[in-house]
Amino acid sequence: MTTSISQLVAAEHVADLRRAAEHAGGPGSRSEKGHAPTVELRVGDRDEVGAVRRLAALDEAPELEGEILLAIVDGDAVAGLSLHDHRVVANPFVPTRDVVALLRLRAEHLSRGRPRRGLRRRLIVR
Repeated sequence: MTTSISQLVAAEHVADLRRAAEHAGGPGSRSEKGHAPTVELRVGDRDEVGAVRRLAALDEAPELEGEILLAIVDGDAVAGLSLHDHRVVANPFVPTRDVVALLRLRAEHLSRGRPRRGLRRRLIVR
């Protein structure tokens, strides 16, 4: 089996990104104090539009539309899910598989429930 130089370079780049994410203490790693990361799922507010746009740009995906459910890990937005069409954008430089699964589960719970009242400053991206 012949491996092209492009495949080798791509594999090394992916390995570099993984090492950098582990070194930076991405989601799923333990903090300096040995505590598990803090994960928060919430409907984003208007102040977080920039964070959602940043995630879409990092993910090289179109921006999300409608209400957005965000995954915040240790204070940083790492993934978002559109409650309108259930598309997801996530930071490709940190492990997000588990938080995306949580976002999908929470979105499913929200879609089964009654319409929520009293939430004023929801994030709606247009």
